[in-house]
Amino acid sequence: MLKTDKIAAVLAVLGFLMVSACAATATGTQRSAISLNAPAPVLNDNPPAGTALVVLRYPAVVDTDSDDAYRLAYVSKPIGSRGGASPLDSPDVDTIAETSIVKSSYFALSVYKELVQRLPEHSVLLSPHMIKLDADGALTSEPITQSESLPSVLTVDFAAYSFPDPERMMNAEPLTFGDLITPLVTVSSDYRAAVPTGGVLLASQPLLSPAGGAGQEAMATSFSALQSGKFTRASRPLDFISHISGGPSATPPLQGLSLSAHGNSVQSYPVEKILLDRDALDALLAPETDSDIDPLENVFSSAFADRVVDLLNDIDMNRAAMVQRAGAISQFDPSLAALSLMGASDADYQARLNYAERLIEAERKYLSVQSLRLFDGIHNGEMGHQVRDMLQAEYEHLQERRKLAQQQNAAAAFAVLGAVAAGVAIANVDNNGSVNLGEQILVQALLSGATYAGFQAFSYNQQSKAIGANYLTSIVPALSEQTTVQIDLIESSETITAIRFEDLQEKLQTLYTENQRSLDTIATNCAYLHDGDDPIGRWSGVCEEGVAAGPGVGVVSYDDGTAREYYGYALNGQPSGAGFLIIHAGSESYSVEGSFENGLANGIMRVSAPGSADRLRLYENGEDVGAAPRDAEVVSPFAMPDMESVGTPVARILAGTMRG
Repeated sequence: MLKTDKIAAVLAVLGFLMVSACAATATGTQRSAISLNAPAPVLNDNPPAGTALVVLRYPAVVDTDSDDAYRLAYVSKPIGSRGGASPLDSPDVDTIAETSIVKSSYFALSVYKELVQRLPEHSVLLSPHMIKLDADGALTSEPITQSESLPSVLTVDFAAYSFPDPERMMNAEPLTFGDLITPLVTVSSDYRAAVPTGGVLLASQPLLSPAGGAGQEAMATSFSALQSGKFTRASRPLDFISHISGGPSATPPLQGLSLSAHGNSVQSYPVEKILLDRDALDALLAPETDSDIDPLENVFSSAFADRVVDLLNDIDMNRAAMVQRAGAISQFDPSLAALSLMGASDADYQARLNYAERLIEAERKYLSVQSLRLFDGIHNGEMGHQVRDMLQAEYEHLQERRKLAQQQNAAAAFAVLGAVAAGVAIANVDNNGSVNLGEQILVQALLSGATYAGFQAFSYNQQSKAIGANYLTSIVPALSEQTTVQIDLIESSETITAIRFEDLQEKLQTLYTENQRSLDTIATNCAYLHDGDDPIGRWSGVCEEGVAAGPGVGVVSYDDGTAREYYGYALNGQPSGAGFLIIHAGSESYSVEGSFENGLANGIMRVSAPGSADRLRLYENGEDVGAAPRDAEVVSPFAMPDMESVGTPVARILAGTMRG
């Protein structure tokens, strides 16, 4: 080979090494994609009585017996890179996995604070989760408080994520370290408010499938409960935990981020590494600082809270909460629960409903006060101080890494610029074509500069496990402190004091029993015929002569795997009048709302199907015969009914089944 060819070849290698040696500097975006540059939205409506607007869920602590399973799951499903992560025996895996829990607990409070500022008092609840193994040994999570037992409109999941390989912390992989954070979020509702997506409204891209799977599972669980005449809602694990543990998955129809939902699709939020507000971070980490300073507020939390308000304005709150409210009411009066879905104008019904709603309001206030104490105990307590100390150590370390990376890049560039001079020596090879010692040293120097040892990157995080272990200690005062709730009843006012939520529930149940007559359960469960053919389903609501006859909900399943879920009015066991019908067909579901006759859609109907905007269609005897007129109106079963106009025997049945 000619000397010039050898020089060119070596320069090509050096050029490649320069590109390889250029160290990344752990950069992040200064403006999150969640910010859509729109005016701050204002909430359009208040939630139904006794209903929280948002329940904010996040991973808070790992059960001791689940440490190994959590670490294995965390490293086995890395987000943001096609390559593998650290070996399982690396001590850094433990640290990164634990740090994710600690940071999630801390930064979730930023989102909570922003939501509390935008939404009515007592309408935002915290629900920290413990990661543990279920009865079958699978990784899952369970709520530590009772916030998820209360009716709610939206559920928000939040997690702070780091790619489980510290050697890549300076590269493009997701990172929550120092002044960087990678938030993973989902926003969901009850599926009846968003049937085509299983209730999922917005999700980070890696969590789309687990959130979709959770939505499908929630449908199946709720449907099964309705078949037994119950309005129960099973608590589901955090979507992030479902992702790393390989939980159920489904792919819902998708759209980009938007100010409102369009096309019955899930808004997809990209994974992004966000740079915290540097000025706020510097102020937060300064001695004797005010802990109220929030470096996540301006770069993410504020904009995300705006998107949540947009979703609240876009959703039917009553439909989102109605079954959960029925479940809450059933603890006081099971028969009243079924009638609460559509409501009734009867005075006796209204009196009992108003009383039950005020008791549920007391539960909401109790859990809201508990959430505020959780915020204070974590954010302003010892754990908050520990997290801020850790952030400071990380920030200083990351800045040193960035400085080193810049010096490394400059050195690499200088080495390549000097390669022409070095080429003379490199071209001086022996007859075997081997490179002399000088060239070997030069190449090795470049390679060493390109790979900075990353296992020390999380050395400042070793206390994260101890901080995480202190979480339960930090929240014990919030969970065990005596709370007093003032209840404004219809004709009186009561003051109830309780330490545990279960104690509060028991005292409220006693109040209802002593002051209200329950509705007889005889007329609340009977046969639902739907289209008049077999099989016979279950009706929860008003019955007459053993079949559905009035407001309520009916469910029926078929041998082909499909099912029907109907909310509205019935006559002779079949849908008749205003109704909302959900058709479950395999992994997809859609809804039809409007007027029914003899079990069939008949008139102007609103059709909500996956991946397309709602359509108004004209139905005749259950068949779609074309588009509805532009000015057509759809009747809804969720408006307060006029009993005489719909021809139902509600008042008569209520009057005949009251008992002292």
